[in-house]
Formats: sequence, structure tokens, C-alpha cells
Amino acid sequence: MTNLINKTLKTDQLHGNYLFISDIHGNLETLDLIKKAQKDYPQAQFVAGGDYVDGRDHVKEVLDFLMAAQASGGIIIRGNHEQMLLNYADEQEHQDGIWFYNGGDQTLKQLFGHQASPEEVRQSKYYQFLKTTPIMYETPKHIFVHAGVRPDEKYDDPTTYAAELDIYHHQYTYDFYRLWARQQYWYQAVSDQVFAHNLTKKTIVTGHTPTSGITGQYENGAVLHTSLLNPVRQIQYDHEPARIFTDGGSHSDPLRFPHNDGNVVVLTKDGSVKQVYNYENTLKN
Repeated sequence: MTNLINKTLKTDQLHGNYLFISDIHGNLETLDLIKKAQKDYPQAQFVAGGDYVDGRDHVKEVLDFLMAAQASGGIIIRGNHEQMLLNYADEQEHQDGIWFYNGGDQTLKQLFGHQASPEEVRQSKYYQFLKTTPIMYETPKHIFVHAGVRPDEKYDDPTTYAAELDIYHHQYTYDFYRLWARQQYWYQAVSDQVFAHNLTKKTIVTGHTPTSGITGQYENGAVLHTSLLNPVRQIQYDHEPARIFTDGGSHSDPLRFPHNDGNVVVLTKDGSVKQVYNYENTLKN
């Protein structure tokens, strides 16, 4: 049984495996990674974790691929870049011009051939598709979400988040937190950069931040350093489920990092990582 509650798609069913990819950002090579993983795991549930637009040159092809995937049973959730597109179309940007600052003008040109007006975007199949996407997908063992949830027992209670958005003081509503949170999700307190515990009793799988930029320490002093690449990273305390970070860096400069194609992560029904497909270990060989 599957229900949509508070923009969360919840199911009581478990699949044997899950294929998760986030932050494609118009990268055509990422679709090759997905297809390879789907060929190897044809029965796995496909889950896309947001940020399909803005960045590289093939936003249209990526959205067309995801629309077809959704029609075949794939779960396509929303990222902050899709939300910015929707906000532009609905003329409700939380900061004027923020989407164009993040590459929205190029996305419009790729989708429409010109800088389309909000009204024109609203009439498009892409708007209609993205408008229906949930912000989170939750199973009995997994939480798939773009940026994160507050990793405590009341992670899915909107009343425990800020009632009104105040981005300047990091007061985030439930939806905004799930789409935009970074350090607020990673750490117990941003000031000390000690990783938070995961008390949700579920594996949390996210994208949003290229993993090379995630650093911090555990309560015992063990340090997670930055990385030159963007591997899948797991933050986990003993006797707790992991928090898995997957963003492979497709939103980075394509001239400097042409093969930051993302990480297609195969997860088991219990939430552990089974296999990772990326350029280094898949397309390069």
C-alpha cells in the first residue's frame, strides 16, 4: 500500500534492491550509468533523488528519461532545483532571481529554446510532471530525500520544524529543510561539526551536496576528511542505521570535471550499499 502524505510517498512494501541516483543536473552520461545498473538489476526499484535540471547541456533528455521511468514505476522525487523551477513558474520565488543565479536561464533555453515566461512554463509537460513529484519516499527501512530530514524520532512531524521560513536565521519549514538542508542535517550542532546520530531507525539516502565537500568528526574524535573525488559516503554510529550521501558532483564545472557523472547506488532491502556505478568504475573501463 502506498500513500502520499505531506508530500511524502509512503509505502509498506519492500523491494529486494533499490537503484538510487541524485543530482543528474542535465548530465547525459549519467543516464548510461542508470541503464547499466538497470540491466544488472532489472527487478530493482528505481528511485531518483532530485536535481535533474540546471548545470549541463541535456536537461530535456534527462527529464524525458525520468518521465518515462516514472510511467514504468520509477519513483521520482523533487530536489531544490526542481522546486526553484516550480517557484519561478508559480511566481513565488523565495528570493528574487535565485533560480537564474543557479542556472535556470540555461535550463529554460534547453527546454523551450528561449527564456520562457512563467506562464509558458506552467503550460508545459515538464511543469506538470515536476508538480506531481513527492519530496520524500519512505519505506519500512529507507528514507529517500534530496537534502535530509532532522535525524530524530520526530523527523516526519511538520509541526516540529519552523512554522514559517526564515532562511537568514536558518529557520526551515519541513519542506524547505528536506530540499535545502546541509550542515543542519549533517551535524549535532553546526558550530561543533560533530556528526549527528540517526535516530529515525531507517537508512537515510540523500544527494544535494557533492560528497567531496562533506567533512566533520564523530563523537569519539574520528575525522571524515574532504575528498578529491565524490564517492558514496556513509556516516554511521554503532547500532544505528546509516546516513548515505551520494551526490557525485554533476553540478560542478563540466570543463574541469567532465566525468563527474554521479553515483548510481544499489541498496538492499535493509538499507545497506550493495554496489555503486560511477564513471571511475563503470564508464571509464
